[in-house]
Amino acid sequence: MQNMSYLIYVILDIDPEAWNKMMQLGRKLADERGAEADFYYTGSPRDAYTGADYVIITIFTSGLDAMGHDLKIPEDYGIYQTVGDTVGPGGWARGLRNMPVFAQMARDIDKYSDNAIALNYMNPMSVLTKDFCKVSGLRTVGLCHGIFEVYRLLMDISNLKSEDEIKVCFGGINHFFRVVDMRIKGEDGYRLLSEKMNGRPFAELVTEVYVDGVGYHSDKWVTSELLEFYGYLPYVADRHISEFLPFYLTRDIQKLEKYKLKRTPVEDRRRYKQLGMDKLNALLAGKEKLPDKRSREIAADIIDSFVNKKEIIDAVNLPNTGQVSNLPRGSIAETLGIVNSTGFNPVRVGDLPEQILNLVMPHVINQDMIVEAGLEGDLDKALWALYNDPLCSHLTLPEVKEMGIRLLKANKQYLPQFTGL
Repeated sequence: MQNMSYLIYVILDIDPEAWNKMMQLGRKLADERGAEADFYYTGSPRDAYTGADYVIITIFTSGLDAMGHDLKIPEDYGIYQTVGDTVGPGGWARGLRNMPVFAQMARDIDKYSDNAIALNYMNPMSVLTKDFCKVSGLRTVGLCHGIFEVYRLLMDISNLKSEDEIKVCFGGINHFFRVVDMRIKGEDGYRLLSEKMNGRPFAELVTEVYVDGVGYHSDKWVTSELLEFYGYLPYVADRHISEFLPFYLTRDIQKLEKYKLKRTPVEDRRRYKQLGMDKLNALLAGKEKLPDKRSREIAADIIDSFVNKKEIIDAVNLPNTGQVSNLPRGSIAETLGIVNSTGFNPVRVGDLPEQILNLVMPHVINQDMIVEAGLEGDLDKALWALYNDPLCSHLTLPEVKEMGIRLLKANKQYLPQFTGL
């Protein structure tokens, strides 16, 4: 809620520990930064959304227990997903179980707020953002930091100080876009990149200039191969882009080692979650300093653009109204977008190159079908999307169906739209 310069943040959460910690952190940040703001908790959607101007969505239906099923069950069928939150059997299951919750949330916000703006950070981004758009009239945008990682890598390669020295035109879908054109200090970015590579694979260049502190995305051998064979730079997170293709994560788990792909088991995710909680507790106790550098995420910039009538241009996931002219209208496309007091206005990309379109289009069709299946409770449509997923291409149709039913049964308590499981 906004009231002149005084902001009220309302936290809606079913986890008492989570909302209590976030409320404490928010108040501590406001106090230390001198911001006129306060933080409150409610368990009531009606109370949370009434009077809301902006809703930032960061929920995760079912938590890590269900994600364990998403990753383990497909292993029995020779599918070794690295992330499992966007496409493939893991993304398929995650999308279907999140859809009832997101659909109800969209209806509640639409009902109780006065045209609030919904900012979705959750995966599968395309499916859940379209879910919102299908069931409500809300101004909705999906937000992801993928292109920021591309900027960061190009800055390191070109020894640049600022993103402003890089201009890109990119398009596709979340976690699977292509940079169709780029300028670095006003010059042809692909030509400059080719000169930097000097006949070497892109991955070799990357290892000279860039080290990922997390340790999951630094090698870039999948990125390197896709750039070499298809001619355009993809999202540079190998663990994400490998899941959209049949080449890397199926049949033989040893292939992951060839491309230096690292999986994130649920056990690791639980450990990272605990490390995050330990850090949060240290911040709240004053044992660690609050960060003095802001995040690159743009939710705050979007809110600022509406409140203070500014304009920004950054990455957005929005229904396709022609910004990617050879993708279906209404599907969620990821491009640059202009954000100002009129709303979200995607920047036109034009046609994706044919060789890229052939990779992206199956996922667009699948994502639209998953949304329809999840909203209608149509099991056939849900399975049709899974049959067509590239990570399932090495399986027979009965095997894909068996795997899909196992995943749905493992998630049964979150799937009220599918009866008879």
